[in-house]
Amino acid sequence: MSQPKAFLFDLDGVFYISGKLIFGGPDAIALLREKKIPFRIVTNTTTKTRKQLTLQLNNLGLAVRKDEIVTAGQAGVIHLRKCGSPPCYLLISEELKEDYAEFDCGNQKPEYVVMGDRGHDWTYDNMNKVFRLMMDGAELLALHKGKYFQVSDGLDLDIGAIVTGLEYATGKKAIILGKPNKEFFKAALDDLGCLPNDVVMVGDDLINDIGGAQSLGIKSVLVKTGKYRKKLLEKSDIVPDAIMDSIAELAILL
Repeated sequence: MSQPKAFLFDLDGVFYISGKLIFGGPDAIALLREKKIPFRIVTNTTTKTRKQLTLQLNNLGLAVRKDEIVTAGQAGVIHLRKCGSPPCYLLISEELKEDYAEFDCGNQKPEYVVMGDRGHDWTYDNMNKVFRLMMDGAELLALHKGKYFQVSDGLDLDIGAIVTGLEYATGKKAIILGKPNKEFFKAALDDLGCLPNDVVMVGDDLINDIGGAQSLGIKSVLVKTGKYRKKLLEKSDIVPDAIMDSIAELAILL
């Protein structure tokens, strides 16, 4: 693999797990700064605004700027603007709602339901409300469709199961943003001003990170931290271009 001109990084499972820093992350960012190699964090995390996420990362010791982060929550705002800023119903974290303040979210007949991460706050009433709105004509805008993610004591179920359940019950397909959506990766490439073959994606998710990047011709590196499982890799049709133990080995690619 030739030395890349820029990098894309996943966040959760690559730089931290359950808010605890993975060894080597700050040094990796410092090395990229030293070599003047640009990068973007591309994350399906939708619990925080980019401003809040930047503050969190800085507090962890990761010297990342707000303009270096591309989030699925941000992609939702962009999509709604392109649709003419229609009325919507929000099923996202309280923190992220700040980014959607420009939209009419109190309409009794919304055109879109925006769904993102809510941690452990999901209830039957939440899902049934969305089901009824979709049956009444609303489109489901899912900020991502992740299967699961790594926490300190194992894997936790992600919102993809809820999105799939609503698709099954309503017979309607959700509009999926975030990784592995090609448009999400294209937005990051455009922001960097790079072509796919100039960039390397580093992530812990075979489908969202590795498969999503490869669908655009971006080289990909799978790290063995986060949700990595050897058995899942062996069963998968997705083959990363390289595998590293952790972000601490980034210097090898440089």
